[in-house]
Amino acid sequence: MNKENLEMLWDTLTPKLYGYLVNTLRDRNLADDILQATWLKALEALPRFSDRGFGFSAWLFAIARNECRQHWRKGDREIPFDENVHDTKEADFKTEDKILVDQILMRLSDSDRELIRLRFIADLSLNDIAKLFKINPITARVRMHRALSTARSLFIKQQ
Repeated sequence: MNKENLEMLWDTLTPKLYGYLVNTLRDRNLADDILQATWLKALEALPRFSDRGFGFSAWLFAIARNECRQHWRKGDREIPFDENVHDTKEADFKTEDKILVDQILMRLSDSDRELIRLRFIADLSLNDIAKLFKINPITARVRMHRALSTARSLFIKQQ
């Protein structure tokens, strides 16, 4: 991979990856650290990367997910709530709406929350999500549908 391609990937993927990490970790400093660690690991492993149907974007997000898991294994599993993390890629909701969305997301299972974050915060395709979870795309669609249905039900109950 040449320098221009790598710069293009950096420019394209870093905002999505950072938004995903901030939303997942609820800590900008930690998201910065994990973003750096993710890119470093990706660059170190780049010579061994082959696209076996698992595109670079999905591969990079898999590294980021693993970095988050490694951080949580080391100790701090608590995800703080920080109202100031919402100025990333999320839509321009009012603050109350942002808080409501966060409350609903936190009531979902880890798997459902991860699916929704990868799809709507990280903007990954269902095919890339399927590759990340090592499931077929139809299963990914079904799980996404169920996760969104659960979120919708929680939203209706909250109203």
